[in-house]
Amino acid sequence: MDLKQSIRRNFARRATSYDRHAGVQRLMARSLLDKVQAELPRPRRILEIGCGTGYLTGLLRRSYPDAELFALDLDAALIQQARRRLGPDAPVTWLVADGEAVHRGGFDLIISNATFQWFTAPGETLKAYFRALGPGGCLAFATLGPQTFHELDAALRQAAAAVNLSPAPEIPARRFSTLGNWEDFLELGGYSQLRLSREMLEAHFPTVPEFLRALKAMGAGNPRPRPFTPRLLNALIRAYDANFRQNGTIPVTYEIIRALARK
Repeated sequence: MDLKQSIRRNFARRATSYDRHAGVQRLMARSLLDKVQAELPRPRRILEIGCGTGYLTGLLRRSYPDAELFALDLDAALIQQARRRLGPDAPVTWLVADGEAVHRGGFDLIISNATFQWFTAPGETLKAYFRALGPGGCLAFATLGPQTFHELDAALRQAAAAVNLSPAPEIPARRFSTLGNWEDFLELGGYSQLRLSREMLEAHFPTVPEFLRALKAMGAGNPRPRPFTPRLLNALIRAYDANFRQNGTIPVTYEIIRALARK
């Protein structure tokens, strides 16, 4: 199974539990839409990439009631969940498709939340979006950067060393693109009026196992997991607690990258 299908499978399995644990992703969506509304008050034709369970889709439908809205996701189970959220009669064209293989065009707005970090060819994909935008169209996205879950990454490396495991398991975020990478992709894609920003947001969990369960419930675990032995898990908990626990909780950092760019 290739990487993209592994990612699809992870999220599809958690379609019904994702929303209970996706508070940061909802904050990202609202903040992104606020920026878009200031930039683009009345888009007529909108494409959402990676609609998932439809949270941002619902915001877009309410914010731009007269727009033609297309919502795309790689997995049919997530599309079904999104359709249930918005209702069967919601004026949305639902597309089960790969967000990196967009063939339609003439969009005023292409928007995405918490999806681009999973792309396998981000530079080429942003070039394709440029072609799919109409004149003056806007690409807007919020994604996660490589400092996401840096506490987990550090604790996992320490735990692996403690149990003589080499190499240490790698978390997916280590391969996410940086803000500088995204700026380069946009410039090479032909975009103008680039506006990028970066924010570090910290969530808190009572224990490491609760954080890992939430991660699994969202489908955001490693798409190519290695066996996680009880010995490694116990070492991970000890390392995370020893290095990061404060005031009865453990911190979990999200690096949020936002970008708006025009054609």
